[in-house]
Amino acid sequence: MDPTLPGRTLDAQYDALWRRFERLSNTTDSLSSWRMRVQRFLTPVNVSFIIPIEDSAVCDYLGRAQQVLLSYMDYEPQPPDKLHITVYQIGYLRQGRSPFSGRWTRSQLNPMANLAKDYLQLLRPFTVKVGPINAFPNVPIAEVRDSGRLRLLRGVLAQSVPRQIVAVNYPLIPHVTLGYFGAQPAAPLRNALRPLRDWKPIPFTVERVYLTLYYRKPGPYSRKQALLHSVEEVLFSLPIGVTE
Repeated sequence: MDPTLPGRTLDAQYDALWRRFERLSNTTDSLSSWRMRVQRFLTPVNVSFIIPIEDSAVCDYLGRAQQVLLSYMDYEPQPPDKLHITVYQIGYLRQGRSPFSGRWTRSQLNPMANLAKDYLQLLRPFTVKVGPINAFPNVPIAEVRDSGRLRLLRGVLAQSVPRQIVAVNYPLIPHVTLGYFGAQPAAPLRNALRPLRDWKPIPFTVERVYLTLYYRKPGPYSRKQALLHSVEEVLFSLPIGVTE
């Protein structure tokens, strides 16, 4: 959950998120901001535990929302093969010798993944509800309601991260990012989003977690193609409650 938004329940937080968007004058371009460009230079490879969205019905649901919003986004939407729920961002891949916490070598990720695999075998697959559609100031999202299971999953995965190094641990409301708005007036977006707020959520069974690296491909690309020019490299596929 995001502690900057009022309310103890996810319902209250999603309501607060939408009320905030209702008051917004302009959306923000978090992909092309100077701060983001500097961050990508310093920490170009993100390391995260994510839940892949591989259910065809859920992908169709999210794809329909993307099509409704397509003309309102400055960037091409998130590709279907990269739709996911971020559970736990553990930091960044180390570039050379880094004195900072939350920086990892590939070899350090192997024992983390092995520990996470052992812990996940103690859990069972569970069902969440995806939808309806909401928005942060920079991105449209699908809400994800989970009855606390995602928080439990996050806590279990956190146990696989070495205690002597503090991982990056951004608190986020559970969601699926659909794309990026860019900087533009928010009023037309609100008009497009309001009907999507009434969409009925659909169930999705969470059966595995990926440990991934996320980064931009080398070489030039147009600004609009930023998400299409990215790579989500799956290092480990970790089943929940199953020994493979």
